[in-house]
Amino acid sequence: MRLVAVALVTPVLLALAELAVLLGVAHFLGLGWALLILLATSAVGVVLVSRVGPRAWRRFRGALNEGRPPGAEATNGLLALAAAALIAFPGYLSDVVGALLLIPPVRNLAARGVQAAAERRLSPDVAGQVFGPRTVRVRQHRHETADTEAPLEGDIVEPR
Repeated sequence: MRLVAVALVTPVLLALAELAVLLGVAHFLGLGWALLILLATSAVGVVLVSRVGPRAWRRFRGALNEGRPPGAEATNGLLALAAAALIAFPGYLSDVVGALLLIPPVRNLAARGVQAAAERRLSPDVAGQVFGPRTVRVRQHRHETADTEAPLEGDIVEPR
């Protein structure tokens, strides 16, 4: 029930935020310029969608044809497509988020977050097929007993 409420309230809050930013820009630049900028960025977004979509699809198919796990290409391509769609959507906030996602380091950071979230929800076997082998960090913990303490490999042992 709570998730439904969040899903209903979030788009309304985003629309209100977009409207507030539009009014602020219109107050600063004038309504005509504010609307012209929105139309221009939307047109740029439409062009980006038409270019990014097929490019992402080709990279995804290339990974499949080469036998590589396609998860990284799919995630990166979907984020680039989402960035272009956000720019195509009229609104200044969506334009800023879309433009940030077009910057490769920001998109890579977002892709790592998306991949981590997907790996948590997928079984380890499926996650390995989609994203490739996982890297696991292992720490050795010292297990102490009441009588003796066994040194770990690499520990310096001093005579008593």
